[in-house]
Amino acid sequence: MDKAGIASRLRGLIGGQNEGNHAEIARRLGVDEVSLRMSVDELSPYPTVDVLAAVVLAYGVDPQWLITGEYSSSTHRQTAEGSRDLAAESVRLMIEQRAPAGDAPRAPGLRLLRDA
Repeated sequence: MDKAGIASRLRGLIGGQNEGNHAEIARRLGVDEVSLRMSVDELSPYPTVDVLAAVVLAYGVDPQWLITGEYSSSTHRQTAEGSRDLAAESVRLMIEQRAPAGDAPRAPGLRLLRDA
């Protein structure tokens, strides 16, 4: 996983909003502020599934683009009108497909994209 690329795309989407107030952006997205900060950190990003799913829904972006940088009309269409659970499941499945065996997050709660 290119965590730095994911974090960069996240920063591009949320940058300049709410005057850069991470607490307000997290509240608007319905995610934990710490998760948001971890997801967009420039030096050591650890994007969380919850933040990725919230951004997919809030901004209507393709989850594959957010994770890989490559657009997919089929994944975009599948999640465009879905729920947070559907977006989170789409993100989780994409991560599992790209991460080495045993590396993808499976536990509930704070779900991180592991180093790949």
